[in-house]
Amino acid sequence: MQVVLADAGPLIGLARIQQLQLLRDLFQQVWITPVIAAEIGLAQSMEQSAVFPGSDRLHEACGQGWLQIASEPAGTADTYQPLNPGVDAGEASAISYALQQTAAYTQVLLLIDDRCGRAEARRQGLSIIGTAAVLVLAKGRGLVPACTPLLNALRSEGYYLSDSIVAAVLDQAGEPVAGP
Repeated sequence: MQVVLADAGPLIGLARIQQLQLLRDLFQQVWITPVIAAEIGLAQSMEQSAVFPGSDRLHEACGQGWLQIASEPAGTADTYQPLNPGVDAGEASAISYALQQTAAYTQVLLLIDDRCGRAEARRQGLSIIGTAAVLVLAKGRGLVPACTPLLNALRSEGYYLSDSIVAAVLDQAGEPVAGP
């Protein structure tokens, strides 16, 4: 069994560009930790949570049951301490939960974009994927016709994607890379 565990950033980015359903279509079910649920406003009702573009889609995904909040065993958030001080609480909780699942012989794929979080997850031996790679997978399965407009939409929503990441993704997706 494979568990797909997501950090807040990719969920927010995909929700903002109205592509959150790609995660459901690709992975059927996605898990988040309680810390990440609080970060994205799922720990409260829609009326009480901080509303940002796409937050309604996150509440809807939770209501549909394909976005699940994992219950962490007692004490786990306190016991795992990342080596990299740039790893935030949500990323640390996701890495901790992924390590627990891996220790229980469950295959885990961690959806994470932050550079510090990705480096920490790699150091821990976890399998990771980023938002841009999700778009490549979606194109490969015929869920989206092209990655370019979605990458542009992410960037226009303020989601940071380096030029080198965009170029690599477009190359992998077989799409032309725009010149400078």
